Amino acid sequence: MEGAYKDKYSFIGEWYDNQASLIRRFNIFYYPTDDTVEMYDLKNRKTFLRRVKVNGVTLDSFFIGSTFPILGRLVKIVDFACEDTRKKLYKDVQITFAFIKPMPTNIAGKIITHLHEKGMKITKMKKTTFAVDDINFLYRKQLTDATFPFLLEYLTGQQVYCLELVGRESVTACIKILGHRDPLKAEPGSIRALYGTDAVRNCAHVSPTPEAAVEDLDYVFPPPPLSSIRLRLTATLSNCTLCIVKPHAIREGKLGTALEAIDEGGFNVTALNMFMVENINAGEFFEVYKGIVQEYQGMVEELASGPCVAMELVAKDKNLNTAVEFRKLVGPTDPEIARLLRPHTLRAKLGKTKVQNAIHCSDLAEDGLLEVEYFFKILNL
Repeated sequence: MEGAYKDKYSFIGEWYDNQASLIRRFNIFYYPTDDTVEMYDLKNRKTFLRRVKVNGVTLDSFFIGSTFPILGRLVKIVDFACEDTRKKLYKDVQITFAFIKPMPTNIAGKIITHLHEKGMKITKMKKTTFAVDDINFLYRKQLTDATFPFLLEYLTGQQVYCLELVGRESVTACIKILGHRDPLKAEPGSIRALYGTDAVRNCAHVSPTPEAAVEDLDYVFPPPPLSSIRLRLTATLSNCTLCIVKPHAIREGKLGTALEAIDEGGFNVTALNMFMVENINAGEFFEVYKGIVQEYQGMVEELASGPCVAMELVAKDKNLNTAVEFRKLVGPTDPEIARLLRPHTLRAKLGKTKVQNAIHCSDLAEDGLLEVEYFFKILNL
């Protein structure tokens, strides 16, 4: 607790202890001068974790509802520990909901990049299929609009990308970023002006108020067991392969670019979900590399350092082996070698080091389905 307030920010965090089957609560202190974190156990009234630097954790990691790993424990920020932190940092920060309507994946990628460049951080994301009840709920404020019957017909049974977005005054900001509901009237440079065609096929929908945003997020991203029956993931588990956009690439705003390249490279995104992977699961997933690949520990730490996006991909050409062809698009493990030998590959364009190489893909054809099942069946339980 040493040091003046100006040297640290205070939050309330929760961690679910699997062994004890209970939720533990902490004061979590973040020190911006050296990017270190300290945890104080509120129940036992003692220091749980002394000040330490945690890979991937920055001041941007801390907002209400955020979840990130601290030394192998997934901690969720549920409140501010003091009013000074709230006033100083996040009086204008909001969470809102949006979904990208049915459209080519490369355009969806451009929209995601646009949102990132406007200061919106994606903290939850999944691809799902809308039923009539889902559309009725999300458009409950527009049921009497003349366009609603056409929206219902357009969206029913279609796959969409659902997003939780965090940013400064995100509710009003996202409404402005999208632009007028009619693309012909939308402000130049807005998403709908750039990519929309009419008031129904206008790229995206966003919650109209902060209250609606909370309700929409609770509906679209429900806790278990509702998550297994409402707005489920869309994995096909057939002639597929796994693609993971790693945490560093998510933080750097490269997800949209990856989606564009995947689409233009000849692959359909048949399922997508944003995951927080714990250290134990990351180690299990990469266990085949243990003792063989020098970067094994770094790979585990990177995958567990923040949210990643896992995708099931299927080649558009049904005669091709998806896993083999996508491995070619991803390129060599080392981005430096990729830039030298295969400059058009994903790792050449998006990677930094052998650990932070932006993309994981299934190495062998027979591993594609197994790895997809691991993320979309096992981790999603």
